[in-house]
Amino acid sequence: MYSLIIPFLMAGILSYFFTPIAKKIAYRLGAIDIPKDDRRVHKEPIPRLGGIAIFIGFIVTFLIFTNMEIKEIIGISAGSLIIVLTGIFDDIKPMNAKVKLLFQIIAACVLISSGIKIEGFTNPFDGSSYIRLGIFSYPVTIFWIVGITNTMNLIDGLDGLAAGISAISALVLAYVAVLNGWMDTAVMTVIVAGAS
Repeated sequence: MYSLIIPFLMAGILSYFFTPIAKKIAYRLGAIDIPKDDRRVHKEPIPRLGGIAIFIGFIVTFLIFTNMEIKEIIGISAGSLIIVLTGIFDDIKPMNAKVKLLFQIIAACVLISSGIKIEGFTNPFDGSSYIRLGIFSYPVTIFWIVGITNTMNLIDGLDGLAAGISAISALVLAYVAVLNGWMDTAVMTVIVAGAS
């Protein structure tokens, strides 16, 4: 358990340290959410680029603490960078939904090309058998990455909501990973939780 606390804290400290820097960058680039309608909870303009700080906290800590193969490290790093850059450009000047979708699919394909994909899942009806996806692992992985990315994007209307849900989800996944002995997964998920 000690091996999970250090990455969690490091990611959190880095994210905390880079948040004011991301805020300054957001003001310089004009990536500000101005409350124009009743849907907004905040009354004052809010900088949008907090994801930069979370990404830096994640990627630096991930590169230090991961025990994955270099191909997987490159895939995760490149795929997440594509998603972050897409989000940054969208925060500065809103992008067409089809263009965002294209970049999300590219990011998912980069991850798949590094050998990371959803290969199967436990049968929910008996809990003991494993259902292998075979060739369907590719579209399922793309669908999952694009789906989760857009789900998080849709709930990102209230300050801290997306980060809070990400942290809670990552901690639950870390717990499941520890129970199953998947320490690489546990380390990565506590890093996500700490950075969030």
